[in-house]
Amino acid sequence: MRRLSSFACLALVLALAAAPSTVDAQPRLMAGAGMSTPFGDFGDGAGVGWHAGAGLQLGFPTLPVAIRADGAYHSFGEESPAPKTSMLGGALSLVINLPGVGLVPYFLGGLGMYRTSVDGLDAVSDPGFHGAFGVNIGALGFGGFGEVRLINVNGDGGDARFVTATVGFRL
Repeated sequence: MRRLSSFACLALVLALAAAPSTVDAQPRLMAGAGMSTPFGDFGDGAGVGWHAGAGLQLGFPTLPVAIRADGAYHSFGEESPAPKTSMLGGALSLVINLPGVGLVPYFLGGLGMYRTSVDGLDAVSDPGFHGAFGVNIGALGFGGFGEVRLINVNGDGGDARFVTATVGFRL
């Protein structure tokens, strides 16, 4: 009998943990696009370009914290005589939501891997880190977001630093 009640308690705890308690705890699909602006040494060889990306965010019930996995493609403009540069990146981030009504600001930070391609050269993959500030707009499952992110890619020939400004939607 004791074994059955222990099993029943464990099953109840697992069922409650698996059940969604709030909308914020549900997975959220995000997609956006915007401008990528290189600076520093990277900005000397690459011009302002564009990016597009998508991600999946999972919040924790009753906590203002979420985990986001996202990927993006960046295409930087050519700065004569430098060749065209593009970057494909994937990142894992911790998101901290601040209190708000209608507009919910957040901070984000994390690590990623970035594959840089320069015309005429072999593509290389390097680790990097990023930090961001953003705002979620809307509720009840559908809404938008705006985000400004600083990305630093640690390359052998020097760091590639750039800022992205993104607008998009979230489901």
